[in-house]
Amino acid sequence: MAEPRASQELVSESIADHEIFEIKPVILGGSPTDPSNKVVLNRQQHIDAVRYWNRIIKGSQGRNHESR
Repeated sequence: MAEPRASQELVSESIADHEIFEIKPVILGGSPTDPSNKVVLNRQQHIDAVRYWNRIIKGSQGRNHESR
């Protein structure tokens, strides 16, 4: 059986290159506290998700400016 400290170090190493990401951004109505709005992503998944939501948010802001 592994020592608790060794176990904790393994967990820390395995999640060190991951991010907790909000599935639906708060700016678009997602909950900042609801655990069901959270997902753990690796670095590349995080980059892809941020790019996706940036395009969505930028597109929605453009539509808002056109309606003024």
